Amino acid sequence: MGQITHAQLLSLAGYPLGDNPHSALYSHLETDSRKVDVESVFFALPGVASNGWDYLDNVVALGCEVAVVPAELNLHHDDIELVSVADPAKLLIACLHGFFGRMPRQMVAVTGTNGKSSICFYIAQLAKYIGFSSGLVGTFGVGPLDRLSEAKQTTPDLLSLHLTLMQMAETGVDFVAFEASSHALDQGRIEGVPFQTAVFSNLSRDHLDYHGDMNSYALAKRRLFSFNSLSHSIFCLDDSYASFMAEGAVESSCHYYSEQDTRADFYVKQLTLESAGCRFVLCHPEGETPVFLPLLGRFNVQNALAALASLWYGVNDKATLISGLSTLSGAPGRMDKVQLPNAPLVVVDFAHTSDALEVALQGLKEHTNGRLICVFGCGGDRDRGKRPLMMAAAMQNADYVWLTSDNPRTEPIEQIFSDVLAQTNDDDAFSFEPDRRVAIRQAVLSAGPNDVVLIAGKGHESYQDIQGVKHHFDDKEEALKAIEAYVD
Repeated sequence: MGQITHAQLLSLAGYPLGDNPHSALYSHLETDSRKVDVESVFFALPGVASNGWDYLDNVVALGCEVAVVPAELNLHHDDIELVSVADPAKLLIACLHGFFGRMPRQMVAVTGTNGKSSICFYIAQLAKYIGFSSGLVGTFGVGPLDRLSEAKQTTPDLLSLHLTLMQMAETGVDFVAFEASSHALDQGRIEGVPFQTAVFSNLSRDHLDYHGDMNSYALAKRRLFSFNSLSHSIFCLDDSYASFMAEGAVESSCHYYSEQDTRADFYVKQLTLESAGCRFVLCHPEGETPVFLPLLGRFNVQNALAALASLWYGVNDKATLISGLSTLSGAPGRMDKVQLPNAPLVVVDFAHTSDALEVALQGLKEHTNGRLICVFGCGGDRDRGKRPLMMAAAMQNADYVWLTSDNPRTEPIEQIFSDVLAQTNDDDAFSFEPDRRVAIRQAVLSAGPNDVVLIAGKGHESYQDIQGVKHHFDDKEEALKAIEAYVD
């Protein structure tokens, strides 16, 4: 994809070249010590569990001849040339942009506890609808929208993200929406990506096992709006953290969206929730337009507004952009309908926080003529404090609850259930079934034809992680089997 000479590397690092510069040519840059060879430059970056400079002996053994290291460490090594700089990540970015490719012309970064995956998916769809070759980097996949590859993590590491975006640009993708997780922002994994628009959806309790407290979590998210490449920052006015996030957007123009707050640049009125979607009047900077959105839930109205707002200021044909809202398809595993005639509607959703579960249930309640039944569990080896909050959200917003397993990972399932039920009374309307497959089947078979069953927590995931082993498990597949048994 590109190459850099030894002299070019040293020049970017600020080193004097001398009279006889080294003639070596490097075809790739690496941050993973296991992937280097004689044709690579190894960039020793700080990590979470370990640091790149801890593996210099390993890269030497694989034939690598030059490594970029932090100058403050004063490192020395007899068997490899060390290029010491103040910020190895900054030099890596300069090398990438200077010699290894170009970025897509337009990019939008989205952050928030809930909604960022769906917003990115809707942005990519709208961008494609108005004529861009659009792509995605996030939970639902990586690559051009019509041929996504499986995503290994929400936001890739620094090098992978840059190379992925450059490869997408090389294949003709000119518009990319990507997720910016709090972990990625805290670890500097999106540094140097010249995105022009940033979006904030909301903030609620999540990832406190990593960040420690809500303030640290919020500060990590706010970093997205301090990038000097930004022209426009988009915030959900309905969230209490919107003003806090906007404080970080000192170099960009701030815009707001809301379900119904008339102070926002984008909001709706006359909202009607129907079995097939949402109908409303869209209020925008140029007037009002009637819209039918073929998605379930008020929160999807918000998500669609976020997607619209992120594209609005770079598009001349606003009418076409707005008409694209009526063509949006639901994001995989996000309010994903599974339905057969004469059977209850089953909806699969990724909601895995108390806030997301509450929003999903409240959203579905307005589409429900009968009872609302919820199937959910809590993941193992994660924030234990949110478990009773999840149960409270389910009990307060559903007519009946089936508590089951999620991804227990390496944690005993008895401990997970003990935490979930810590504040629950014995006479509350719930059943406990550890086997997720059985819980889904029983929940569906217990429902009436006018009832709605929400299966929450795993969404698009096609596995269940038990003791470090990923077993095939797809909530949509299990829901369909249960519905087929229901109509038989």
